Amino acid sequence: MSSKIDKTLEILHESKKWMVLAVLVLMALLVAASIIELALVVFREITDPTKGILFLEIEEFLRIFGFVFMVLIGFELLESITIYFKENVIHAEVVILIAVIAVSRKMILLDMEKYEAESLMALSLIMLSLGASYYFIKRSNKR
Repeated sequence: MSSKIDKTLEILHESKKWMVLAVLVLMALLVAASIIELALVVFREITDPTKGILFLEIEEFLRIFGFVFMVLIGFELLESITIYFKENVIHAEVVILIAVIAVSRKMILLDMEKYEAESLMALSLIMLSLGASYYFIKRSNKR
C-alpha cells in the first residue's frame, strides 16, 4: 500500500512540474506579447498625426504608464513562477512585491474625484501595510 502511495505522489509531483513549466512558458509568451503591444501603443500615440509629434494628453500618459506597470507585474509573476519551478517554494517577498506594484498601478491610475475619502484611505492603508510587510521581509532576510 505504501509503495502505491509513493508512486502516486511521485506521478503527481512530476505532473505538477510539467504544469508549472507550461504556466511558465505561457507567462513568458504573454509578457513578450505585452511588450510588443506596449511598443505599438507608444508608437501610435507619439506619431498620431492629429495631435502632432510627441504631444500626449495626461490620460494617454496614464494609460501608457498603466500598461508599463502591467508589464512589470508580468515580469514579477514570471520571476515568481521561475523561482517556484526551480525551488518548489513560493517566496513571500516576490508575492508582496507583485502586490505593491499592482496597488501602486491602481493608485497612479486612480481618478481621485470618483472615490470617497474612506476608499482612498483604505487603499493608502493597504499600500502602507504592503510596504511595511516588504520592509520586514527584506530585513529578516538580511539576518
